[in-house]
Amino acid sequence: MWRKIVVSLMIVGLLIGTPTISQAAHVKGVYWDGLLMVKGQVGKVKVIKPINLWQRVGDKLVFSRILKPGEQYRVYRYDNKFGGQYGLGGGYYITNMAGFIEYKTPSKRKLAELEALYPTMPGKVTLSNGEVTSQLSKKVAPGVTETSLAVNHSRGKQQIHVLDFNPSIQNMSMQTSLAKGQLFGLETVSSQAKNNSSTAHTVIGGVNGDYFDSNGTPIDLMMQNGEILATSRTPLDQLAVFGVKANGYGIIGSPEVSLNVSINGQTTYKIDSINRIRSANHLVVYTPHFSTTTRTNQLGTEVILTNLSGSISGNGKLTGTVAEVQIGKGSAALSSGQVILSGHHLASDYLKTAKPGDQIEISSSFTDPKWHDVKEAIGGRYRLVSNGNVVKWDITGAHPRTAIGIKRDGKIFTLVVDGRSTTSVGMTLSELAVLMKDLGAVDAMTFDGGGSSTLVARQAGEQNVSVVNKPSDGFERSVANSLLFISKWAVGPLHELIVNPSEVTLFAGATYNNLNLSVKGVDVSYNPVALSNPATITSPVFASVTNGIYKIVDTPTEAQITAKSGSITNTVKAKVVNTLEKIDFKQPDIMINKNETITLTPNGIVGGKVIVTDPTIYIWNVSNNIGTVSKTGVFTAGTKDGIGTITATAGGVTSTINVTVGVPENVVLADFEKGIGNWTASGARYNTATIELATDQVKFGVHSLKINYDFTGTSGTSGVYAGPSQAIAISGQPKKIGMWVYGDGQGHWLRSQLRDKNGQEVHLDFTKNLDWVGWKYVEAVVPTTVAYPVSLEMPVRYMETNDANKNAGTIYIDHIQAIYK
Repeated sequence: MWRKIVVSLMIVGLLIGTPTISQAAHVKGVYWDGLLMVKGQVGKVKVIKPINLWQRVGDKLVFSRILKPGEQYRVYRYDNKFGGQYGLGGGYYITNMAGFIEYKTPSKRKLAELEALYPTMPGKVTLSNGEVTSQLSKKVAPGVTETSLAVNHSRGKQQIHVLDFNPSIQNMSMQTSLAKGQLFGLETVSSQAKNNSSTAHTVIGGVNGDYFDSNGTPIDLMMQNGEILATSRTPLDQLAVFGVKANGYGIIGSPEVSLNVSINGQTTYKIDSINRIRSANHLVVYTPHFSTTTRTNQLGTEVILTNLSGSISGNGKLTGTVAEVQIGKGSAALSSGQVILSGHHLASDYLKTAKPGDQIEISSSFTDPKWHDVKEAIGGRYRLVSNGNVVKWDITGAHPRTAIGIKRDGKIFTLVVDGRSTTSVGMTLSELAVLMKDLGAVDAMTFDGGGSSTLVARQAGEQNVSVVNKPSDGFERSVANSLLFISKWAVGPLHELIVNPSEVTLFAGATYNNLNLSVKGVDVSYNPVALSNPATITSPVFASVTNGIYKIVDTPTEAQITAKSGSITNTVKAKVVNTLEKIDFKQPDIMINKNETITLTPNGIVGGKVIVTDPTIYIWNVSNNIGTVSKTGVFTAGTKDGIGTITATAGGVTSTINVTVGVPENVVLADFEKGIGNWTASGARYNTATIELATDQVKFGVHSLKINYDFTGTSGTSGVYAGPSQAIAISGQPKKIGMWVYGDGQGHWLRSQLRDKNGQEVHLDFTKNLDWVGWKYVEAVVPTTVAYPVSLEMPVRYMETNDANKNAGTIYIDHIQAIYK
C-alpha cells in the first residue's frame, strides 16, 4: 500500500505544472511554451492517447500505470532501448509510439539559456596514466567550459588546460584565424582573438593551430568562411586536418582536394596548389590572403582575374575574367577582388594561351564528400585517436602539446599540456593519445606544440581573452594561425555577480586596505556587464569598515562575505585565523646606506597563499644596533656601517632577513654550491636543452652549472635558457651583472634577462660571439633607465640566429653576481 502511494507521488512529481503569468514573474528560470524548464531538460511529451508508463529495473521494464490524454511530462533523454523511449526522470520512461504522444524540443536559443542558467560542468576526470590531484572548472560561455587539471602523471607532474565546446548551442561557433590576415606572418593567439572580436561576435577562447615554416606560413590546409586559403603540403598518408562543417560540428581527416582550371570552357588543366610557393612546372592560384605579391621569379606567366564570382570552396567553382596576362615578370601585385594564376614552364605555356576578356573557371572538389560542406579548416600533424582507437607513435620526446578531439556526441574539446618545467614535464605523442581517449575523444589530432602551445579563454567579467597556460618560452609565442571559439550572444542585463576568489582567509585583528576581491558582472550568456551600482561588501568578519579600510575581528571564525550590486548578490566564504604557516619578506637580504629608510613588507602565508601584509601585526626585533623598525614596518638604518638581522614574529612563526648597512662591491646571486633543485632548462627551436649540476669544470667551490644544447637542423632563432623557477631578487641598485663562463667556442650569443619594478623585461648582452674555450669572466651593464628594484629572471640565455651556425655543445656557468661599484 505505502509503495503504491510513494510511486503515485513520484509520478505526480513528473507531471509538468503550468505556472500562471503572475507566478512566473516571481520564479527565476527559463520559460518555453509557457512552461518552466528545469536543469537537464531536453524537451517534453504530451499524451494524445492512453499509453503505458514504464519503470526500468535493470534490463527489464516494469509497468507503472496508464498515462491519460492531456498530461505533459518533461523529457531528459532519449535512447533506442525497448523500441525507443523518452526518459522522464526518476527511472520512468514512455515509449515512442506514433499517434499516442507528441514530442517537442525547445529551440537552440532556449537550450542555450538553460545551459547558461544551469551550466553543465565536466565530471570528475580519471586518467589511465596518472592521478588527478586538482580539477577546477569555470564557465566561459553557454556550452563552453575551461578546466585546469593538475596531474601526477607516470612521467611526472603535468598541468593540463582543457576547453570544452558544445556545437549544438545557438550563437556559438568555431572559426579559424590567419595571423595578420596573410599567410606570410606571425601573431600571438591572444592578439588574433582580439582582432577577430567585434560587437555580438566575441572570441571567448582559442588555441594555436598548424605547424609553420620560417616564413610564418602554415604547413597544411586552411579554410576560412568557406574559402580555401592554402592547400596542404604534408603527404596524404601523414595528413591530419580539423574541419568545421556547415552545421557547426567538427570533423577530423586527411582531405584531398582536386583543383582544375579551364579557359573559355575548353580542356581543363590541373592546378597544383593554392597560395604556395611556385615550384617547377606548377600552376598555383594566388589570392590576397597569400601576401602583397605572388613572390614569384620571372620564369613564368601570371594571369590576373577580376569580376570574380563563386569561391574556391572544395565543392564549387570560381569564375573570373582575364584582366591582364604578364609573361616573364613575376611577383604580380595581389589586390582585393583579384585572383592570380601563376605557372612555370608547362603551366606557363598553358597560361600563355589566355588573353584579356577570356572567361576562366576554377573548380575545386574534396575527394571525400564528407568534406564538401566544411566551412573552416586548420591543419595539425599527428592523428592521436581514430574511430575510438588510440594511434600509437614511436616518436620519442616529452614536450608541451596542443590537441583537439571530437567526442561521440559531437562535442569538441581542445587542450594544452604544459611542458619543459618542474611543474609540468610535457608528454610524448603516445601519452597524449591516451590522454585524449581518456577525456572522451573518438577522433583526435595534434596542433603545433612546444613553445607554440597556447590556450586562451575569457575570464568571468572580462571582455578579452587571456593566456590560461604557461608557454614554455616564458611568454606567448607568435604563431601562424589559430582556432577560435566565438559567442554571438549580444550583451544583456546584469544576471550574476562573479566574485573571486571563492574563499578568503583573513588574519585576526589585521587591517586590510584591499581585500583583493574581484567583483564583476555578467549577463546570462557570460558577457561582461558594467555594474551601474558599485558593488558593496559586507560580512560579520569585519569589526569595522572605514573609508574602504577593513578591520578584522580579533578571534578566529568562519562566515560569508556578501557582494551586492542593486538587487544582485553573491557570496564567498571567509575564514579568520590567528596562526600562520610562515612569513616571507618581499625584499631579499637588504643593503642600505647609512641613515636611509626602507618599508618592510612581510607576507603572512597560509596554505601557500599570502593572507596578510599588515605590518602592525608583527613583533619586530633588530640585532647589533644597526637600526630601528617602527610599528608600521619602516626600517631606519643607523649611522654606522654594520651587519645584522631583522626578525618579524606573528601567528606563532618567525622570519629573519639579513641587513647590510653600507653598500658592498658585489654580491653573489648563484654559486650552485647547494645544488640546482629549482633550476630548469627551456628554450626555443632546439633538439635538446638540458642542465646538470657539474663537478668536472668548476671555477669556485665544488659545483657549477652545466648547460647542454643541440640546435642542429633547426630554423629561426634557437636558444637554450636556464633559470630558477622564481626570479632571483636583487637588492639595491646593481650597475652590472657578471658571471664566469666556460665557453665552447661555438660563437653563439650569451644573454641574461632582468625584470624591473614596472614589470618590463631588460635584456643584457655578455657577448654576441662566444668564441673562447675555457673559463672567462664576463659582465653586462644594467641600463641606467631601469626602474629599481630588479630581479634576475633568466640568468642564462644562449642563442643562435644564424641557421648556418646551428650546432651542439656545452657551456658551464659559475658565480653569477651583482656588481654595485
